[in-house]
Order: sequence, then C-alpha cells, then structure tokens
Amino acid sequence: MVERGRPQARRPFHGRGQDGAGVKRVLVIGNATVDVILSVRHLPAPGETVLAETEFRCAGGKGLNQAVAAARLGVPTTLVAALGEDADGRFLREALRPEPVQTGWLASPHPTDISIISIAAGGENAIVSTAASARWFSAQAAVAAASSLGAGDILILQGNLTEATTRAALRTARAREATTILNTAPIAWDQRGIAAEADIVVANAGEAESLTGFVDEAAALSLIEAGAGAAIVTRGANDALLADLASLVHLPVATVDVVDTSGAGDVTVGTLAGALALGRSLPDALALALAAASLSVTRRGTTPSFPTVEEMRRLVARA
Repeated sequence: MVERGRPQARRPFHGRGQDGAGVKRVLVIGNATVDVILSVRHLPAPGETVLAETEFRCAGGKGLNQAVAAARLGVPTTLVAALGEDADGRFLREALRPEPVQTGWLASPHPTDISIISIAAGGENAIVSTAASARWFSAQAAVAAASSLGAGDILILQGNLTEATTRAALRTARAREATTILNTAPIAWDQRGIAAEADIVVANAGEAESLTGFVDEAAALSLIEAGAGAAIVTRGANDALLADLASLVHLPVATVDVVDTSGAGDVTVGTLAGALALGRSLPDALALALAAASLSVTRRGTTPSFPTVEEMRRLVARA
C-alpha cells in the first residue's frame, strides 16, 4: 500500500514544456518480443493441457507495441529496445521496417525475448513472457536514450526494465522537461514508490490495486497522493478513470464485439502519448486512446490488430 500524504510541489497535470512549438516527439524505452499467439477454446486450468486451434507469430512486447501505436498517429516516434543476435531478433528488425518507427536496437547477449499468448474464444488471454534481454538493458543506456529528449517531448516506460533503469530514465527525462508516462505493467518489481517519478501513471484495475491496496476511484486518487501528476486506471470494457489533483473523471469505452484483448493496454498508452505529442489535452488524448483500443480488440493479434495509419487519421478526425 502506498504511503498517504500529498506531495507539496504537485499541481493538476498540464504537461511539461508545452510551448506550442508544433508536434513533439515520442520516445519509448522498453522491450520488444516475438509474440507466439495460440487460439484455444478455453484457458488451461492449473495442471490442464489444452490444444491450440491456431498459431501465429508477430512482433510484440509492450515497448514495441506502444511505439507502433504512437507512430501510426503520425508522430515522430523512436523505440529503444534490446534484441538478441538470433533469428527472433532478425524477425523483429524486419517486422519493424514497414512501420513509421525509428529504432535504436541494442545488441543483447541474451536470446530475444518472447511472449506466449493464449487467447480463449471470448477474447480473454493469458501471457507468459521471457525478459532476459529487457532486464539486461542498463541504466546507462536508458540515460543515453532519454538525454535526446527535449522540452515537451513524451517518454514512455513500462515495468519490463529493471527498477534502476526505469528510475534513471524517468529522472533524466524530467530534468529535460519531457513528459513522462509510466505504464506499470508488468509488475515485476516493487513499484509502490515510483509514482512520484512520473507525470502520468497508467495501470489497469488489477495493477492499481496491487500498487495501492485500493480499488477503482480510491486507487486512482492514491496514486495521485503518492506523487503522480495524473493517474489513469483502465477497467477493461467498463471505462477508464482519469485523476489529477483537481479532478477525477470517468471516460466511457465503446461497446464492441471483443475478439482478442492482447495489446489493448499498449494501444491505449501509445495512442495517449501520440495524442499528447500532437497537442491534445490529457482527457482528449485518453478518449482517442480508448477509441483506438476499442478498435484493436475486434481483431486478432497484437500489432496486427492495431489501427492502421489511415484508421488513426479517421479516429483523430472524429475525436
């Protein structure tokens, strides 16, 4: 449970370095994986073996996914991630070539990370990932990447990297007046004290409860009291909560026929960052992000399900 006690220096979130000087840049420091996606009738219970009906592979990983989503909005986007010198690493390099993402690949001595994603008929999923290359990503490398940020640029981080690497990147970015977004998934280390390092914390309902000991609105407000400039708690098909020191609002989620929820949170985070880089307000950026995620869950896969560049243009025009 986070310690109660409101920080003195916080104000309602308005973004850092937003000087109106055009479109800003998004930098994603995170992981990249080969996703092996298995369609199953139901997710296996402990000790149960089930047979997959289909299998396919695609580019994935929270960092890669978020970078693709931001870039498809037309925002200058860079992904810095570690890949092994192996067939999976080559697969990911080739998979990103058609995407409007600038890449800074680090050569890891470990195998390229993979995720095994089982998807049930109703769209629910269970994911197991390796993280040796992501955990190898050093604090020094993160500082070097974050040092390229300018005032008003956006940095996205997730829970895949080590605590030391994550904190180093956040502090470097904030010193350069960039806006920092921390997506808490996966919770691989104790993140309860890191909210104060981030301008925006994004967590799903389960993660928010794990971090704060509270649920729903109380969880969002607890993240603010812990020091986050703004907190977003996504609640699946229900809605999303957006809180800062001035307000707490509910944003609706469109009702759709769900096929596969894999990557929905990443679409949300990446589109949110891209919309902020385009100059949208935080509520407007989140509304656009939720619309993009609602479209992605109607299709199978992670990056293959994300809105295309043209679909993003249409979403922006309607938002």
